[in-house]
Amino acid sequence: MRGCTASDLRAGRLQCLADWARALVLGGDTDTLSLLQDVNAAARIGMTYVTRDEVGTQPPHLTLDLASGSCRDLATLFIEAVRHLGFAARAVSGYLFDPPISGDPADRDNQHGATHAWAEVYLPCAGWIAFDPTNGRMGEAHLVPVAVGRSTGQLSPVDGRYIGAADAFLGMTVEVTVSAASQNLEFYAKDAAWNLD
Repeated sequence: MRGCTASDLRAGRLQCLADWARALVLGGDTDTLSLLQDVNAAARIGMTYVTRDEVGTQPPHLTLDLASGSCRDLATLFIEAVRHLGFAARAVSGYLFDPPISGDPADRDNQHGATHAWAEVYLPCAGWIAFDPTNGRMGEAHLVPVAVGRSTGQLSPVDGRYIGAADAFLGMTVEVTVSAASQNLEFYAKDAAWNLD
């Protein structure tokens, strides 16, 4: 099943997402991790990644129907699908770090970070596990979280307001460079409290 048709939407039947998610369950003997990996793969395979500059996230049934979406759209599709299967899931926004393949130090300076969205699923005894349907990855490797929420609509890594005359604001540029931490730094657990003093 691909997605919702226009008549499904007009009739108010949004059952197609639940049906799509349930169709991924291969049987009662499917283990949890395999099932989540299957949903992660299904949210990517057959989908076309598109960059969307529009604000907001398209509904999961529209992502299925169009067979395309941005990283936040694919993450939302994954989140809602696993919720239909009974899992706790949340949205994460941050940056993707792709370390340079070559050993050239100049490549390390060219890691300009673009915002990225992915999902996390809570598993008892394991905690929050990252799933990145856009890149078909599981786990936190190369993901730099900045904000977490129930949905991507609650996430805004960069947000602000301008107060003043409209003609006084000429524009703003934000540039982010993502780099690997020094081997000498102490790493903390993701959910640990941070001291910002």
